[in-house]
Amino acid sequence: VELTGISVTDDKGVQVTCPKTVLAKGESMTCTASGTAVAGSYSNIGTVSGTPPVGAAVSDEDPSHYFGSAPAIEIEKATNGEDADAAPGPSIPVGEAVTWTYVVTNTGNVDLREVAVTDDRGVVVSCPQTTLAVGESMTCMGSGVAVAGQYVNEGTAVGSFGEVQVSDSDPSHYYGVVGGLKVTKEVELLQDAAQVVDPNM
Repeated sequence: VELTGISVTDDKGVQVTCPKTVLAKGESMTCTASGTAVAGSYSNIGTVSGTPPVGAAVSDEDPSHYFGSAPAIEIEKATNGEDADAAPGPSIPVGEAVTWTYVVTNTGNVDLREVAVTDDRGVVVSCPQTTLAVGESMTCMGSGVAVAGQYVNEGTAVGSFGEVQVSDSDPSHYYGVVGGLKVTKEVELLQDAAQVVDPNM
């Protein structure tokens, strides 16, 4: 039979628009709604109701789901074990070894692939793997030799989920100290007046 007064609602408050409110026997129509994806698992239920010529209203419902992917990555860089985000950082004698660690964490809700770390001063960074599961971390390493004066370099981590690439950067500092010791020697001559000899005597 024909149904009148047809309406569609959504249990999450989504506004649904239908092209009409009457359906003949066997007839279909498509109603639409829209929204913005949120992170994580999402479910909503659509409910339709209509009234036949005789008898009580009829209804039906159907659920639908999606998973909102939110890829994210974080990097924490340290110089000789110190998280020196601000200058001057640790003091390191010039010529001594410098070790940089880059702790990379998957802070999103999906696995990441093609994970890599680069350094803006050309430091070669090695990582133990190229994928990170949700919540997983790894420590990448780089090394160099301390140079004189204030030094700063920045590590950048990248990762991919499908066609989406995420990245994060973190700087670190040290101050290269020039080693050396300066000695100043002063000699003071003291002359005892009683020991002065007159050259004319």
